[in-house]
Amino acid sequence: MTILLCLVKMVLATGLLYGYYWLFLRNRQFHRYNRFYLLTAALVASVTPFISIPLHPRTQGVFSLVKTLQVIGGGPLEEQGAVAVVAPEGGHWFGLSGVAGILYTAGVLCCAFGFIRSLIHIARIRRKYRYEMIDRVRFYNTAEPGTPFSFFRLIFWNRDIPFGSRQGQQIFRHEWFHVRQRHSSDLLFMELLCSIGWFNPFFHLIKRELKAIHEFLADEYALSEHDRLGYAELLVAHAIRQKNTGILHPFSQHEIKRRILMITQSNSLRHGGYFSRVMVLPLLLTLFSAFAFRVVLLPDHPLSLRSSRPLTVVIDAGHGGTDAGAWVGDLKEKDITLSLAQKVSELSAQYGVQVVMTRNSDILPGNAKDIKEGLVKRVEIANDRKADLMISLHVNSSGGAKEPEGGFIAFISRRRPDKQTEVLATTLLQQLNPLYKTSSSIRQRELGIWVLDKASCPAVIMECGNMDLPGDRSFITDKTNQEKIARSILQGILRYQQERH
Repeated sequence: MTILLCLVKMVLATGLLYGYYWLFLRNRQFHRYNRFYLLTAALVASVTPFISIPLHPRTQGVFSLVKTLQVIGGGPLEEQGAVAVVAPEGGHWFGLSGVAGILYTAGVLCCAFGFIRSLIHIARIRRKYRYEMIDRVRFYNTAEPGTPFSFFRLIFWNRDIPFGSRQGQQIFRHEWFHVRQRHSSDLLFMELLCSIGWFNPFFHLIKRELKAIHEFLADEYALSEHDRLGYAELLVAHAIRQKNTGILHPFSQHEIKRRILMITQSNSLRHGGYFSRVMVLPLLLTLFSAFAFRVVLLPDHPLSLRSSRPLTVVIDAGHGGTDAGAWVGDLKEKDITLSLAQKVSELSAQYGVQVVMTRNSDILPGNAKDIKEGLVKRVEIANDRKADLMISLHVNSSGGAKEPEGGFIAFISRRRPDKQTEVLATTLLQQLNPLYKTSSSIRQRELGIWVLDKASCPAVIMECGNMDLPGDRSFITDKTNQEKIARSILQGILRYQQERH
């Protein structure tokens, strides 16, 4: 994910959160909530795009949900282990990044100029005037224009305002509230954000709204025991001779009209808005999910392999009915192959593969009367359904051999040599190899095999272990291993399709 994409996400997230505030929260009377919301919105929008939480969806439903969120957030779907780097023609990375760095630095310096100038102004006043302590707050009685104002635990008073008068006490309560509620910390945070993210217009809008909310709260505290209309007149009088001073909290600012509206609003309009406050939670959750989560598909994950056109695959459970196949004690080959085939069919939807079973129970395919007819029915099913390929599952037996061969073995037709069939057998063996011992070569039988020779599509017989070997027998009958085998077969099918194209 490039830094440019992160910055675009930051602007988008801030715009959405600020838009919600403008539509549903602005000019409402829950000022404390709005203060918390704006600070949270700025923090979430500035941090979330740079968070990268890998997510590995296991099902189609989760994949679809996350993919939708990725579209909202503009994030790409990634496959682990695949990294692509694209450079502009001519190799001008240095030139472009250098120009961008210069422009960005210039923007930061320009935006920080006002902030630094305010700090210098405060330092100059502190050196010029003495102070007295009022309950751990430094009180400066000055003759400076733009006063009174507050900054952290400093209050800069204007000596032309009688401190003991009714209006003087109202103004002092106003500035005292700014100090108690640490409003300067909010503005300092927003100044830093606006300087670092100067290109994001919504940071500047949030800072403006946050300063207005600070004033609403301080006004509400200052007039709690006094006349509202009289306080409104006081605001107008001071607005005539004061100006906005950046990170400071002067008594009167340019949002005078909104402040008067808030303090004169009737009590009946000062409640409500519960729904608009609660509904921001789903918005925050959606934004976090869209921008912070990064879908990473493992190389063998079904969703990373899925193709646009589903394959039709015949899965043949070897033997069945009167044909038990190989057996040891009560354990029969026909039962193992059926269990494996059913597991492949059960998981196939996750891989976008359409599975056709030759049998779903302990019968010969197509209710055939004997083994020979059963073989014919298996091929007919594949040909009639115009299958893309066919995989016949079996379990080997030693046949009296002194050194029986175990593990996975793939057989293909000798009479119908076909490159696609070889690719299918190879990919199946490659996918199964990490699970258990696997033959290193593809086998062909001299006498031929009906299912392989007569199928109209690439067909492979997969021997899944040897019944006579205790290790193979234990592995193949374990339900967990059967699911792993089924997934490996499905992954091999999709790898085959990729390599075929």
